[in-house]
Parts: sequence; C-alpha cells; structure tokens
Amino acid sequence: MIHSMTAFSKNEEKYTWGNVTWEICSLNQRYLDIHIDLPKYLYGLSWVIRKNIKDSLIRGRVECVLHIQINKNCDSNTETVSVNKPLVNNLVLYAKWIKTLTNEGEINPIDILSWPGVITYEKNNLDNMKNNVHSELLICFKKTLDNLIQDRKREGVFLKNKIIERLHLMYSEVNKIRQYIPNVLECKRKQLLEYMKDVCVYTDPVRLEQELLMIAQKIDISEEVDRLTIHIKEMHRILDENGAVGRRLDFVIQELHREANTLTSKSINSYITQLAISLKIFIEQIREQTQNIE
Repeated sequence: MIHSMTAFSKNEEKYTWGNVTWEICSLNQRYLDIHIDLPKYLYGLSWVIRKNIKDSLIRGRVECVLHIQINKNCDSNTETVSVNKPLVNNLVLYAKWIKTLTNEGEINPIDILSWPGVITYEKNNLDNMKNNVHSELLICFKKTLDNLIQDRKREGVFLKNKIIERLHLMYSEVNKIRQYIPNVLECKRKQLLEYMKDVCVYTDPVRLEQELLMIAQKIDISEEVDRLTIHIKEMHRILDENGAVGRRLDFVIQELHREANTLTSKSINSYITQLAISLKIFIEQIREQTQNIE
C-alpha cells in the first residue's frame, strides 16, 4: 500500500502520576530524519523511541514531542513519611519489660519515634516510579505512532487516486498525439511539394522522396510517444506495489518530463504542441503528489 510522508498524530493519556501528551509530525524528506524532544530526565527513552520509528517508517522527517505534567502529590518537593511499625512494637514491648524490672521511667512516644530506623522519608518523584512510568509512556507513544501510520496510509490512498487520475488524462493526450502523427507527416510532405512547385525546382523523384523521408524522420515523434506510453504503464505498475515507492516514482517522472520536453521541441504542429504542454502540466502535478509519497 502507498504511504504518504505527511501526517500528524496526537494522543493524550491520564495516569495516576500525571498527564501525558505525545505529538508526532511527519513531513517530506528524502531520507528518514528523526527528531525527538523529551524532558531531560526521560532521555533514556530516546533510543527506544528512535528504534520504534525506524522499524515502522522508511522516509520522512519525523518530529516527536512529549508533553508531560506531573501531579502535585508526585512532585519532587514532597515527601512521604513511613513508620516501621514492627520496630515500634518491639521497642514499646522492651521498654515495658525494662520498666517492670526497674519500676522506673515512662515510655515517651517522641523517644520511640526518634529511634533510628523507626521513621523513613521517601521523596515522591518519578525516580521512585521509573519502570512503571517508562512503560506507560512507551505504550502511549506506540498508540500515537500507530495513529500516524494509519494517517499516512489514508493519505497515501488519496495521493494514489489523484496520480491515477492524472495518468489517465496523460494517456488520453498521448493517444491523441499518436493518432494525429500521420496527419502531421502528410501535411509536411504536401507543404514541401507545394514549395518545390512554387520555386520551379525540378529534381529526381527518387531523390525527392529520399529527402522527404529524411525530413519525416527528423520530425517524427513516434518514439517519444511510445516511450511516454511505456513510462505511464510503469507508473501504474509501481503504484500497485507495496512498500516505499516514492524514489522510483520520482525517477519515472524525470523520464516522463524528458520525453515531454523532446516532444515539444520536435513538434511542428500547434495542435500537438498544445497536447504536449498539457502533458507537461499533468506531469508537474504528479511530481507534486509524489513528493509526499514514502
């Protein structure tokens, strides 16, 4: 299936730790050119994202941006206080046991809480949820990339249909030229014979036919018309293939343009010149469409 290189995909997800928005934009480019914009603390994901893109796309400039907003309760400035309850129970138990032996002292809760290891402080930042966050970010990214690929496919179908429309129009113009070639050659032959009569030049009929044949060969455009037909059929064949075909289409378009230019330069008839100009317009329109094809 033909894929376009121009597309845009955006995906938003909400998680317990914050909100995520992935944006992927794909533009025309001769080769695959990847640009990834991530927060510094997530640079480790860059190589995974780049690999996913390389495995899915062949050509185009791909700009990938991550917007992330962390919830306040996961902000790096806040801390969670944890109490080691088993340790507290043991400390209280032993404190009571000591009191029964000595019959002195009181159990002070502050002293218990101040005991090493009873209270721990843990920052609520993304480092503590690193694996979970990375996994969810990559799942969201893959959804966004899949949406981009689907958009490129839909745009590719549209471009293919537009190109085929132009190819049909070109084929029609080429057939008109082909059918008119004998008229042009006969008209040129009559003109030369009339000219010879007007200037009262008498020559060997065989030599005259030879000269007319040489002139006819110089102005004959049958080969150009045949090659145009071959290239149009080749365009159809390439469009029916799968994978990246943009570069091959570019090459065939160059050949079409070359033949159309030759046709225009060799034409001695205004009607054929008009048809040749129409061909060049269609070719240029196809060129603009193929520049978007992967």
